[in-house]
Amino acid sequence: MKNIFLLFFLTLGVLTFSNLYSQTEDTLQTSNDTVITAVDTLSIKDSVRNAFLNSPERLKVVALINQVNETSAKVDLIHSESIVKFKTSSIDETGEIEIKIKKKDDLWFRIWGSFAFVSKDAFIAHFNRKKFIYFNNLDEKVIEGTTTDNNIGYLARIKCSFDDLMNVMSGTGSVVYSNTDTLSTENENVIVVKGKERVVKYTLDAGKKYVEKYSYYNSKKKEYLRVNFGNFINVNGGYFAKKVDITKPITSEYIKIVNENYTTNNQNMNFTVDFPSDVRRVKWDK
Repeated sequence: MKNIFLLFFLTLGVLTFSNLYSQTEDTLQTSNDTVITAVDTLSIKDSVRNAFLNSPERLKVVALINQVNETSAKVDLIHSESIVKFKTSSIDETGEIEIKIKKKDDLWFRIWGSFAFVSKDAFIAHFNRKKFIYFNNLDEKVIEGTTTDNNIGYLARIKCSFDDLMNVMSGTGSVVYSNTDTLSTENENVIVVKGKERVVKYTLDAGKKYVEKYSYYNSKKKEYLRVNFGNFINVNGGYFAKKVDITKPITSEYIKIVNENYTTNNQNMNFTVDFPSDVRRVKWDK
């Protein structure tokens, strides 16, 4: 009888072990299948992305964009003194602006004139792509914060991107795009950049391939921001616009800059914003 029970338990143990081993093998197989599937999915995504980025049509547009941006980059280290006109819902005034530009990352400006209601400097600011410092001489206040479209809009009096501000104040247009944007041309002289929530059309000079104007369109195909360049002159093999304006067609708001005096290739420009040590300081982290 003891032998029978012993045989029964041995048989049960073998079967149990066999089942556990079988389940482990199945589990491992399932796990391997999951890993292989994940790798295959990543491989497919990479293949699609590479096909998108390296399509002949896109590469042709990228080559044209590089040509345009290389021409724009020839006009750099700019120091200009200009007339500036603001027209918004609360401002319709003309003043003067001094600008310093170091492409692609540094922008300094000082604004004064009739809209300030005083003869001394009204606003002095330095922006780079990450942060800014802004001295409001009228209110004896310094504002520091992150460079966002909203912050630029508040300080520059019209909402736009850092690249738009750089284009306008430098008098030169560069084409901006990312690896997720769809690129195309409407003809040889119009570059179309399509993003998730925007479409930008850049109109080029037919022969010299520099930006004459560009416009942003929303999902309803309405133009909501336009930048125009005019009165071009040749500088260092690039093209500098002596007149630039940025317009919001829907609201009729605009900023116009007329560059009267300018120099380029200034290696020793100072981008410091000077202000008294006792002024109130405010942080914008939004």
